[in-house]
Amino acid sequence: MANAGWMACAVLLAGLLSAQVLVAERDRWALALPAARPVLAALCAISGCALGPPQQIEAVVIESSSFAKVRADVYKLVFTIKSVGVTDIAAPSLELTLTDTQDRPLLRRVLNGAEYGASKAALHPGADINASIALHVSGLGEGGENIAGYRLLAFYP
Repeated sequence: MANAGWMACAVLLAGLLSAQVLVAERDRWALALPAARPVLAALCAISGCALGPPQQIEAVVIESSSFAKVRADVYKLVFTIKSVGVTDIAAPSLELTLTDTQDRPLLRRVLNGAEYGASKAALHPGADINASIALHVSGLGEGGENIAGYRLLAFYP
């Protein structure tokens, strides 16, 4: 009788783990198996998630970027992001890190898709986004003289 209880517990835990994996990887499963979309939508209704395009950071390329001082504490970030995937992908967030002369981080800022002009949550294959953002930078010395460089990184939160 005790073995049956342990077996039932193991089956329940395996089912819960499977549901957790399905919810975490729901976008990839919905893309790979369109027939599973209703089941995944039902799981999302229970867990409070939403179906969307998959997050594939390997399909995102920052083709070009520049960061220049416009006036005392205002800088301009210009960049182009391109989707090199074969399916729609989720628009990534961007991390801008301002660095000093020793390449140490001075300031980090995260830009989500809405902030840089990704009007849709998805990037189509071959699509690119060209953006120009004015950033007010304060608290880094007189006119931001400590800023010597920058790094721009695409990621999914």
